[in-house]
Order: sequence, then structure tokens, then C-alpha cells
Amino acid sequence: MYKVVSEFKVKVKGEVMVMVAGSVIDLPEAAATMFIQQGKIEKVFEPVDDLDERMAIMGENTSPDEVLPYVTSFDSLVIPFNSPLRYQYWKGGQSPCDTLKELGRCDLIPKYRDPHGN
Repeated sequence: MYKVVSEFKVKVKGEVMVMVAGSVIDLPEAAATMFIQQGKIEKVFEPVDDLDERMAIMGENTSPDEVLPYVTSFDSLVIPFNSPLRYQYWKGGQSPCDTLKELGRCDLIPKYRDPHGN
């Protein structure tokens, strides 16, 4: 994942797209290298096999009135920072898997299951 630090245009599959400063994009590393060297993007984080890193960015792009967890159209679980404490697994709340069960999205549980069985 990369953060756009300077707005730029890029042609993708024949269509010109505007990459807006502040947005987070996913690019193959080979493609990102040129934009990093030009100072247009920077790496957001190094992926690791850790539950926190596999979670969606919790509530970063949610509005203040969005408080309940939801699943995006890209099948990513979003748990807003201002959600009820029971959903905040990072504060001892229920696990993301339990939240997915509650949302009726058991199909996504393998994506969020801790590889160590926790």
C-alpha cells in the first residue's frame, strides 16, 4: 500500500486516472518504484502476518456518525474508532471473526483468522 503525497495522473488500461494527494493506493512494487523515486508516493507500511495488519484501516475514512462495523464492497471489514467498545478488539472487545458472524459475513472469516489459531 502506498500513500499519494503529490497529485499525479496515470494511464491505467487506457484510461487516465487522477491520484489525489492523501489517498492510499495499492500498486505492484515494480510499478510503484518510479513514483517513489519521483516523490509522488510513499510506502504506507510493510505487510506482516499479523491480525492488526490484515484488518482494514479502522475507521480512517468513516464519517463521525458511522459507528457500527461494516464490510466494504472490496470485502474488507471496517471497525470505526468510535464504534461501541464491544466491537473494538484492540481494547478487549469481541474478535473480528465474531463481528463478521454478527454481520452475516462468515465467508470472510478465513481472511481475518489469526494464523496461530487465536
